[in-house]
Amino acid sequence: MRRLNLIAVAIFLVALGAVFALNPRNQQIIQSKFLGFISPFLRTGSSLEKKMIGLREGLKSLDQLEGENKQLLVEVKELKATNQMLRDLGVENNKLRAALEYRQRSIFKLVPARVIARDAATWWSTVKLDKGFDDGIQSDMPVLTEDGLVGKTTTVASNACTVVLETDESCKVAATVEGTREQGIVKGERTSTAAMPDLTLNFISKNANLQPGQKVYSSGVGGVFPSGVLIGVVKKFDVRPLDGVASVIPAVDFTTLEDVFIVTGRK
Repeated sequence: MRRLNLIAVAIFLVALGAVFALNPRNQQIIQSKFLGFISPFLRTGSSLEKKMIGLREGLKSLDQLEGENKQLLVEVKELKATNQMLRDLGVENNKLRAALEYRQRSIFKLVPARVIARDAATWWSTVKLDKGFDDGIQSDMPVLTEDGLVGKTTTVASNACTVVLETDESCKVAATVEGTREQGIVKGERTSTAAMPDLTLNFISKNANLQPGQKVYSSGVGGVFPSGVLIGVVKKFDVRPLDGVASVIPAVDFTTLEDVFIVTGRK
């Protein structure tokens, strides 16, 4: 084995000496052939290196894209939240503008108030407002919005009061129907569902023949509620043995009741 190693070394030294013994021209020829022999391996190595570099750059680009995508998602959520707040502010602004215009053109002296408490057990019966004795509020004062009648004040404290809503069966309002001479009493209905109850217009004549969509206003009889305040619109009319009765859809949306006016008198 050692003899083979010595022979290989000897052959290598002889070949090396032969290369150096050649003239420059022959050396260039041999170098050229050697370069041609190893160039495929060099090319393959270079290609692999480029692929590895490209792969690393591609992975880096994917990480960057993932980071940018996460950032874009956050910005989209922020924009959606901002857009929703702007919509809410726009709706609130429109409501306040309508309320202000109503207050300015109203013939009543109105004290603006806001709902501060509402019990789920009496959702369609009562609400609490942020105005009381200190604001000139007394019991049995009408409460309304720019859309129509809400109810009347009952218990009053120094800086708060309770309002019984017209959807409560204990709240009774003398009413009249547009385009007719019919008059009756509107009161709420007891309900066991979460849906907003209709109102009932009682004690009208059997021949009233009221049509859906006719408006129902307060008549002013009784002294609590002023005349001419919209209560709602007729939903349907039925005849009972002694009189007629109409189901009335309230003009006010009691499910979203927030801002109201308390009538303290006339201008």
